[in-house]
Amino acid sequence: MKKFAMIFILFLITGCATVSAPAVTVEPDPEPTVTEPTVIEPTVTEAPSVELDWDRDPETLVIQVAASGSGSASNAALINQLFMSQVWGDGRIVWTTWADDYNDYGDFQRYVWQGQLSEAEMTTLLETFADKGFFRMKARYAPDENVLDGGTTRLSVHLLSREKVVSEYFYGAPDGFHELIDLLTSGAGVEATPYVPQSGQLDAIEAPDYMAEGEYPIWDATALGLDLHDAARVWVEGDALLTAWEVVNQSSFFPIVVQDGSYFELYLRLPEIGVMAIQ
Repeated sequence: MKKFAMIFILFLITGCATVSAPAVTVEPDPEPTVTEPTVIEPTVTEAPSVELDWDRDPETLVIQVAASGSGSASNAALINQLFMSQVWGDGRIVWTTWADDYNDYGDFQRYVWQGQLSEAEMTTLLETFADKGFFRMKARYAPDENVLDGGTTRLSVHLLSREKVVSEYFYGAPDGFHELIDLLTSGAGVEATPYVPQSGQLDAIEAPDYMAEGEYPIWDATALGLDLHDAARVWVEGDALLTAWEVVNQSSFFPIVVQDGSYFELYLRLPEIGVMAIQ
């Protein structure tokens, strides 16, 4: 019996030894992940966008600021009105400023300036328009409520590929609009010299008696070569033009002169910078 038990135990041991272990699949080591270094491209200043390119012709108007006053205005004020600022293709800029207080004629003294922008400065100026969001602005801004006798300011840009006009009645335009107006009506950073017109169209209207009070500039018909009785759509140059120019700048609302005891109101239309069309 003991012999039989020993044989049985040996049989079990032998049987267990013949059982194969399960196969083990060995996965190869994964290839190491290589992280490419981040390459930082150098900053490149690109040439101005074609969309901001402009006509370089000196006769081409590129930028214009115009304003119409609120309330009623005299005929002289309307006819003698100038654009607030204009820039031409060659970079020439003309702009208008006013004195801070009334002068002896009960009006604000007007000053007209001119300067020259280089091509690089013109490029920078137009890029400033883009940076201020001008080309994304609405065509017109105005308050929701009705406002009587509000003034309108209009800013227009004429490029080779686009034209854009934005106007503001009374208020409502974005800050960028006002910042551009301020920039242009201060000469856009150029050196200012007085603007001197070369020719103009003059009308002289005899003033009513109530305008004849006070001291006014003298018009010397002999020295200036023009009798104001004959000044009806007459083209003037030289001293006659410069005298009329000085008078309307001193008081564009009521530009009165005295000729041989008669009082005349001067209307001076100027090509290029005058709002009122030449007739």
